[in-house]
Amino acid sequence: MTMIKDNNNIEVKKIKINMKLVLLLLFPDYQINFLPLSIRLSKKTDEGEEVHLIDKDNFESFRNIVSKMFCLKGIQKNKKYNPGGPQAQALVKKFEERQKTLAKMKGKDT
Repeated sequence: MTMIKDNNNIEVKKIKINMKLVLLLLFPDYQINFLPLSIRLSKKTDEGEEVHLIDKDNFESFRNIVSKMFCLKGIQKNKKYNPGGPQAQALVKKFEERQKTLAKMKGKDT
């Protein structure tokens, strides 16, 4: 996990704000603090304080879950389909024809 350390850079400040906004959407009841090597999520409970950390040990898992939740992998251009049967092949042909038609309508040739 690479923590963003340059607090004086405007772009770094924007990234931190955006990160905090996303985390607040995911964890609305938690206080979010950026620490040097982790992100601290905490909230007051009847039993005390509940604390969770996102750090180098769990960041990749957290990132993968968030990417899947919000479909952050993006739409793949020139996606190739691998149909399993004749009906699937017919659908793939229709998808590919539609992509070509849409590309031509937008003035692009695939």
